[in-house]
Amino acid sequence: MPDPIGVVTLTRHRHQMLRRAMASVLAQDYPGEIEHIVVIDDDPESVAVVESAPTAPGRRTVAHLVERSPQEREEPPRDRRFVYPRLSRLFNTGARISSAEWIAFLDDDNEFEPHHLSSLRDLARRTGADAVHSGRTMWNADGTPYTDEVWHTSFTYEEGRRLYQLMVDRGVRFPGSNVVMDRADPGIRSASFRPSTVTGPDDPIMTVDQSVWLLRRELLLRLPIPEEFTEEDHANNVAPDDKLLGRLVSNDVPIFSTGGATVRYYLGGVSNWKQRETVAAARAAAAAAD
Repeated sequence: MPDPIGVVTLTRHRHQMLRRAMASVLAQDYPGEIEHIVVIDDDPESVAVVESAPTAPGRRTVAHLVERSPQEREEPPRDRRFVYPRLSRLFNTGARISSAEWIAFLDDDNEFEPHHLSSLRDLARRTGADAVHSGRTMWNADGTPYTDEVWHTSFTYEEGRRLYQLMVDRGVRFPGSNVVMDRADPGIRSASFRPSTVTGPDDPIMTVDQSVWLLRRELLLRLPIPEEFTEEDHANNVAPDDKLLGRLVSNDVPIFSTGGATVRYYLGGVSNWKQRETVAAARAAAAAAD
């Protein structure tokens, strides 16, 4: 029998998006068992959403509610200094709870294509690797393709334009397309790791989104996502997926890509909402100048 796969999703107050994400897990063509662990960030109403979702033979969902402390409930929303460490903790919680041999992640506002998990597991089987990933397609929140020539996590419009062109030159983005071919160039040490937000022309490409991974659970338990973030991390918009990638490459874990875009990534999350505002402002300014 194929190895069981656990899919870890974090959610908070996004019930419709969560239903869409869960439906995409249910629709996977993977022939083995899939265990969907939904870690709920202090949102009791989401428990009912998870427990009432459709299911099928070989598919199991688990709702795990994590309550915030009174201090955490007073934290400002979307402040990465609080959000990113919490996300790391919750991702690690989901990996620990799962009983599966492999762990995938799916943000509650994203979707898997039907062959996502099967293509990743096939690659892991062929290569013998414990860490594999895919690419993704980029979508606006309204469901239209994101084809703007601006890198989606940049802080300013100008920097986003620079990063987009760099990613085109390096084969990560493609003009006129919404495909992002996530990649981790080999031979990187932790001291030289630079996330995509601050990538320079001579830097290796290091961008693997959380939702495109498939990792052996034993590996994640041995090398969990770091939960401590420095001020430099915050200045560079280093997210939990960057911290995970940095830990893997610094420990010489072989990483392979399917070369296919099998995740639908929707803009609007904490890592890219500010950039979307800067793009809108730049467009408005250009229209006013005309």
